[in-house]
Amino acid sequence: MLKLKDTDRHIVDGIADLLEGAGGLPRVRRLQAGRLSFDRGVWGKLAAHGWLGAAVAEAQGGVGLGLREVALLLEHAGKKLMPEPLVAALAASAMLARCGGPGKALLADLIAGKTVIVPVAAESGDALEVAGGALAGRTAYTSDGHVGDVFLALVAHGATTQLVAIPRGTKGATVESEDTVDGGSIARLRLDGLALAELTVLAAGEAADGAFRAGRDLALLGYAALLVGLADEALAMTVQYLKDRKQFGVPIGSFQALQHRAASLYVIGKASRALLYEACGAGGTPRRAIAALAAKSYAAETAMKTVKECVQLHGAMGYTAEHNMSLYFRRAMALAIAGGDAISCRKRLHAERQRLQDF
Repeated sequence: MLKLKDTDRHIVDGIADLLEGAGGLPRVRRLQAGRLSFDRGVWGKLAAHGWLGAAVAEAQGGVGLGLREVALLLEHAGKKLMPEPLVAALAASAMLARCGGPGKALLADLIAGKTVIVPVAAESGDALEVAGGALAGRTAYTSDGHVGDVFLALVAHGATTQLVAIPRGTKGATVESEDTVDGGSIARLRLDGLALAELTVLAAGEAADGAFRAGRDLALLGYAALLVGLADEALAMTVQYLKDRKQFGVPIGSFQALQHRAASLYVIGKASRALLYEACGAGGTPRRAIAALAAKSYAAETAMKTVKECVQLHGAMGYTAEHNMSLYFRRAMALAIAGGDAISCRKRLHAERQRLQDF
């Protein structure tokens, strides 16, 4: 069981108060009913509270939280179904914090909430391939990429790699978006002869690889944390319903069959949370990558199981769009595939372990 320190309480209360003050679940419902929505006002508040720089050292203008504290922040944001792309921003900040030169200005704009920066990866693997000095093809889909002002990509160029910034609207790069069930989107870049020489190189070689991997692993842990918080809150709502709803003159929570189902969800939820925080303390690459993939895979699996059961335990009204449980169900569906679904994360985990053994 994770024990909260005084500093933890500041994080938990801070993000909860911010999201509740912004409108809570009614705001989430309005955004889910829209198309490709993004709340710039709340984004500015996240910046004002320092959360966009949560994973960046104080010397670089951030708050300087560790992975454990970042996970705690996102877990409680997940309880409130925060729709803003905070995970993508934190992942981008982790990349930029490891870059010098032009990366400093981008990082400052990100932390201030002026620029939304989203990392993207190749459809297969991490790095995009260069042919004839240009990039072509498509990146993999990334959650909430439709709001990105700048995209960070790892590019394989000859014998080395480079981390580059691709501003929105750059000639040869088009954003393609698809709606998701929770009112957000997944998006990718279509690259048509994008000249590498026109892009800003933020880092090269091992520095570029290390920066990209740090952001990628943080994103996996971030999505896992959102799912852990979401599932925990969905179960708490359901347990309260089981206490309040009466059948045959007694609360339905007194029925042993329903108690067993709720207890099983409690156990897998605690297991997912424990794995998440163990992964946060796994250390550096490559152990961090394996731990992050494991945490995301299990969180996606257990969160989906939890929300499906919670919908059923609410009875007929649990299936209606008007009930708040539907918000949790739709959000869980979107987050479960963010950064890779349970199966793809397990495949990547196996590949990482195999690579270590071969090494």
